[in-house]
Amino acid sequence: MPDRTKPSTAWAAAVVVTAACVLSLASASAASAATTTSCVSGYSIGPPGWHFPSPTVHLGTSCTGFSDGGSPYVFKIAYFNAISTQQPYNTPYYNITATCTAYSYSGTDLVATGCTFSF
Repeated sequence: MPDRTKPSTAWAAAVVVTAACVLSLASASAASAATTTSCVSGYSIGPPGWHFPSPTVHLGTSCTGFSDGGSPYVFKIAYFNAISTQQPYNTPYYNITATCTAYSYSGTDLVATGCTFSF
């Protein structure tokens, strides 16, 4: 008696291979927009006893050439000061990256919010 499962097994394998090829040729989804800029300095003010950057970053006018290209907003900051209301009052950080969800201008000063940091 002939084995009829071999042709259907081969056909199923061909379908899987074809689907994998089609999926690998599909274009990748577009990367999300991002704004990246370099800043000379920035600071944040944390709660008492907090010596790490807070989620709100004050960048002043130190980010030359800042142009809104969409969220997330990535600020590469050369010198950053985490200010606390308890000693030590100032904790300096160098060459950190702040990735933020939003920004606004307070007068001419740039203020970013919703920030997380890479040290």
